[in-house]
Amino acid sequence: MREPTAMQELRADPLEWHRRGMSSPVEIDRIVMSRVGLGTSADPTYADFFLAAA
Repeated sequence: MREPTAMQELRADPLEWHRRGMSSPVEIDRIVMSRVGLGTSADPTYADFFLAAA
């Protein structure tokens, strides 16, 4: 098992989240703040999770 400090460093690195197909907590906070701060609906939309097909 890894040391707690190593796990904290991995959790803080956005690349580690991306390697596993997830958004980092910082990115999620940024998405939430942009939606809430602009007065848009707080409900998630398709664009929050998927990119439009080219």
